[in-house]
Amino acid sequence: MLICQSCYRSMRRLIDDAPDLLAHLRSIADPTKARAYDAVSVSSSRPELPAPVAADLLDASNDVAVTLRMWEDRILHPDVDYRRYHLAAGIEGDVAADQARWCADVLLAGLDAIANDKRQAIALGRAVLDRSMTSSPDFWTIADVAAKWSLEDRMRWAEAACPQCDMKAVRVLPPRSRVGITRYLCRECEWEANDQDDDGLWAAVFSSAEAVPLGDGMPHDPRWLTLAAAARLARVTTGTVRRWAEREKVKTDAGRYWQPDVEAVIEERKAGAA
Repeated sequence: MLICQSCYRSMRRLIDDAPDLLAHLRSIADPTKARAYDAVSVSSSRPELPAPVAADLLDASNDVAVTLRMWEDRILHPDVDYRRYHLAAGIEGDVAADQARWCADVLLAGLDAIANDKRQAIALGRAVLDRSMTSSPDFWTIADVAAKWSLEDRMRWAEAACPQCDMKAVRVLPPRSRVGITRYLCRECEWEANDQDDDGLWAAVFSSAEAVPLGDGMPHDPRWLTLAAAARLARVTTGTVRRWAEREKVKTDAGRYWQPDVEAVIEERKAGAA
């Protein structure tokens, strides 16, 4: 590919989120739920009528829809000149999202080919990844929209530990479409991968164990360390940590080791060496 893995993942994630972003914007822009943004008093006894919907919402909705439709057209009809398209006025959020989902699925299916074409990769990157320096840009990229009207990811905790830090702190972000990707993010060390990386290795690792629904806190107390993490903390071998546990110097639970006990043993060893 002609773009880095980080940009590729970001691009894929934003395209996958775009239909949900569009539905979110349309729900906010619903005139039946709109509030007065800019009621202004004038010299007469009647106030000036407020704008029922913020212009940014309409512009952002239209720009996201246009981006998806344009690229869907470009992939399915490469020999046809681009047809101008605008989001229909008053369209319901779910209808707009359904139309956008079709376009996003087509774009996701063709993303690898685009990523290997310099001209197309640059053009798509400008429409998806670029961030404006102003709060109300002339054209809203998908990244601009996601930054201003963010979605809450439907996350869950994985049972398997992070391969980089050995902490049980990996969040699983499921795909939003049938061709979307599943992402894995570690809260502790910020390791990130998806189900297509390393020939599907991480999909196998994190789907082999039952996931825990995401709640307000961590799925476990982070002071319960893996054997490798406990050994690194104490700067000893894993066998030494096991012996501490066998001697009941360190509490264990489900193959994990209690960090305060490990730290107490470390202090005890330091005192003995003094």
